[in-house]
Order: sequence, then structure tokens, then C-alpha cells
Amino acid sequence: MAHHIRIILLLWLTSFPLFAQTAGDSIPTARRFPLKSFIVPATFIGGGAALLGHPTRAPFDQTGPISSADEYLRFGPYGLRVALQIAGIKPAIRLGDEIAVTVLSNVVMAGATESLKRTIHSTRPDGSDRRSFPSGHAAVAFTGAELLHQAYKHKSPWISVAGYAMATATAVLRVANNQHHWADVLAGAGIGIASVKITYAVYPVIKRKLQCRHRQPLNNT
Repeated sequence: MAHHIRIILLLWLTSFPLFAQTAGDSIPTARRFPLKSFIVPATFIGGGAALLGHPTRAPFDQTGPISSADEYLRFGPYGLRVALQIAGIKPAIRLGDEIAVTVLSNVVMAGATESLKRTIHSTRPDGSDRRSFPSGHAAVAFTGAELLHQAYKHKSPWISVAGYAMATATAVLRVANNQHHWADVLAGAGIGIASVKITYAVYPVIKRKLQCRHRQPLNNT
């Protein structure tokens, strides 16, 4: 099962045209996106898939729910982006493009996460349902952290650190709260990061096609 999941997720990661971001452009299309950018999310997803058949929550195996902060902390990176915008700290991309990649990234993330939940039917540690793998909370949090990183990495690395710290705390709390195994949050983190990178890859193509269609003259009959 884990081997099949790794193959499916690998195909998902590599089935998109990959383009790189160049300095000064909003969402550029000039160079091919380096595949090394997918090493981290692929490692997380692969690690989660490898652990799927060996569920573990150590060192939280004997603990129950400890905090409901994960319900809110998963949106922390998104909140930080809004706060930075309000403070007048501009992201690397235009506002319209930022909104578009945020929506598309979450659509990609939600589609992948929900598809796997419906396919794998992994039981949660507390036995409440069979929608444990992958963690949706971790996927949302790491999608937000990667979006924050892409938008503000040109300003300060500490902004990225703050976003990923909130995402990591969300994942750890999901395990500590008896809602997920480590496999679930690892896969969710990888899916979240990969969804943003995939969106940054395909968005220029979508935008260019929409612009070309908009510029086409209407044929009068």
C-alpha cells in the first residue's frame, strides 16, 4: 500500500510543466523550475507514506488532547500575510497574482488531500473516523507557510521561519491531540508545500492563456 501511494504522489508531483521565478517579475515564466525545489516536499510525502503501515505517535502515544490551538494556528501564516500587507510591507508579487496563487494552491492542496483521505481510509488514533491520512490541518498550515515564504522571502528569512514555525506547531499538536499519526502530518506538510510550488509552476501558463483569449478580437457576424 505504502509503495503504491509513493508512486501516485510522485506522479502528482511531476505531472506539471515547471517554470522558475526570476527576480523582479510577478509570476515569471522564463526558466525551467529546478526539480531540487521538490526534494523537501517529496521527502515529507515519501516519509509519510513509508510510515503509513507503521503508525506511531511517540512520544505522545499515552497522551490525550492537550490543546485546541491547532484549530486556529493552521491559519497563522495566512494571518501573518494579511498583517504584513496592512503594515505596508509589499510581497514579491502583485496583489492580484497573490490572491490567485493562494486560491489555486489551496484548490490543489484540498483536491490531493481529500482524494487520498477517500482512497486510503486510514483510521485516526482516537478511532473517530477513517480519514486520518493525510492531515488536512497540516496541509493547510504548510500551504500557508510556503505561500508566505514565496511572497516575502525577499524581505527577511525570519518571516519564512515564523510561518513554518506555526505550521510545524500545528502538525505537532495534531499528533499530540490524538488526531493524527506522524505519517499523516508528514504527508500533509509535503502536500501543502508541493501544492504551492506546483501552482507557481502552472499559474503563468494559465494567466498567459487567459490574457491571450481576452486580447483576441471578437468576430462580428
